[in-house]
Amino acid sequence: MEENKVEAAPEANPMEEKIVELEQKNTELNDKLLRALAELDNVRRRSKEEIEKTARFAIYGFAGDLVLVAENFFMASENAPKEEIEKNPAIKNYADAIVMTEKELLKVLEKNQIKRIFPLNQMFDHNLHEAIVQVESELEEGLVVQVIQAGYSISDRLIRPALVGVAKNKS
Repeated sequence: MEENKVEAAPEANPMEEKIVELEQKNTELNDKLLRALAELDNVRRRSKEEIEKTARFAIYGFAGDLVLVAENFFMASENAPKEEIEKNPAIKNYADAIVMTEKELLKVLEKNQIKRIFPLNQMFDHNLHEAIVQVESELEEGLVVQVIQAGYSISDRLIRPALVGVAKNKS
């Protein structure tokens, strides 16, 4: 009869089982904590980037309106009657004031990372320019030969493209 005796499996120690269970739970909680901390860092980084981006482009709409004023000053100085300016000192003073105001406004715009795009004699770039007309020319095809209206960008973001005339080969 002793041959039929089966050795009983040693009883598992309930304390050891509890230790293993708690160690697994501890590992799981540590993993969750590390993931939560990583996610928190990601949220902070994304929030900081979004705040910086918002601050950079907060003046985008205002800048779009302001460049119209800059262009009006430019057009006024370009289209001033040169003969009248030379004849009349009062008109000359007025014209000089317009030019100085335009230059000062452009300095303020550049100080705020708003850049004027005046691509005369540069190759056409569809990212910055809008071709309004093609001009038959002996010059290299694709060269900007006329700037109808300057473009503007703020921090490498286009406010409006420069409206240009582009050279095309005579056929």
